[in-house]
Amino acid sequence: MEVTKRTHLQTRLQNTVFMLLLLIVIALIAWLSTRYKIEADWTINNRHTLSEASVKLLVQLKDPIKITAYASNDKQLRAPIKDLVARYQNNKDDISLRFVDPFTSPNEVREKEIKFDGEVIIEYQNRTEHIRQVSEQTLTSALQRVVRNQDSLIVFLEGHGERSISQAANHDLSAFANTLKNSGFKLQSLNLTQADIPKNTALLVIASSRAKLLPGEADLITQYIKNNGNLLWLIDPNSPLNPIASQFGLTLQPGIIIDPNSELMGLNNPAMLAINDTGYADHNITANFNYVTLFPQAKGLIINSTEEWVDAALLTSSHDTWSEIGSLEVEKIEYNQGKDIEGPFEIAVALQRDKQRVVIVGEGDFLSNAFLQFGGNLNLGLKIINWLSQDDSFIDIPAKAAADLKLELSSNAVLLLGLLFLVVLPLILISIGISVWLRRRKA
Repeated sequence: MEVTKRTHLQTRLQNTVFMLLLLIVIALIAWLSTRYKIEADWTINNRHTLSEASVKLLVQLKDPIKITAYASNDKQLRAPIKDLVARYQNNKDDISLRFVDPFTSPNEVREKEIKFDGEVIIEYQNRTEHIRQVSEQTLTSALQRVVRNQDSLIVFLEGHGERSISQAANHDLSAFANTLKNSGFKLQSLNLTQADIPKNTALLVIASSRAKLLPGEADLITQYIKNNGNLLWLIDPNSPLNPIASQFGLTLQPGIIIDPNSELMGLNNPAMLAINDTGYADHNITANFNYVTLFPQAKGLIINSTEEWVDAALLTSSHDTWSEIGSLEVEKIEYNQGKDIEGPFEIAVALQRDKQRVVIVGEGDFLSNAFLQFGGNLNLGLKIINWLSQDDSFIDIPAKAAADLKLELSSNAVLLLGLLFLVVLPLILISIGISVWLRRRKA
């Protein structure tokens, strides 16, 4: 192609137009970047993305949330708070964040009873919660606490060998109790020989009592139920069937449920009953519940339906389970025709009468300190408590799972890594260095 003045001018004009358009595109991209933000979380377990529990909770909060952080003007202190709150703001527009320097606002600090640099106050519907160690778990827990009815109680019966909400033994419920407290519930232990059931009781829990109720205690609980009180009753194999059972038409299957599928799950205890999605009822508590739950020694429940109560089976064992009538202290447990009882069995039932709610479970270990973190036990327990407390909007909010940041290696893996970094890599580098030196020397 012949280059003339005209073609040369056209080429220069094209280049100039191209550069102008390129600069305009770059300017537009820069402007758009100030208006819109695209983020991607590639960290392990999505540590910088709100969990499902937090997102579902924010959907339930219709009113504005006000967050005030009393933190000194230190970037290292304020930046993590700002970044965390921004994740919540991405899911809810009406969350405001205000920073207050406690050293320049002593009167406000004294009025709000601020004790730590970095302390945060959450305000929602004229209720407040203080947070001293800010994280997603503490912030979401604080939001749950300000939303719930702060006057109602969950009362745990004691005095008959029940599982304790304050002791840390394997069979106790202290871990579950702490989760309930973090979720905004107020808990109280109650000995009926010393005090009556409080009037602001939202839920009474009988957690695997080992001794019979005294006649006067049974009368108090019977009256509580007649007055539309909500109840969670956990029954263990050694729990006596108290007189209140007659109000629900409740009897127990003899024996302990045996699940032959437990071996397929790597469980060495044949009495460890596993419930999967086929065993959950279409109920508000268990609908769309996709976790496996474990019950160490469960009994089957029999509910003789009455006109008063509407009952539904929450948890049902599989068809190949049976109730072992004989001793479990034998070398091999097998089904004995004519002696043992064929499954399936109902191990948890929900009863409803008008607005009154009752859940009875033929096993109490699934919420104990030893088994709470197995499968979906914790989430199931929270769903039951939320339903019984009439907090239906919280039923679908799962427990917040902490990110697993630990790297666990076997001794062989540690040895191999040590050899790689301390021996193999240095030898490779030394070999490369010697090779380069020999080549240069020959040259």
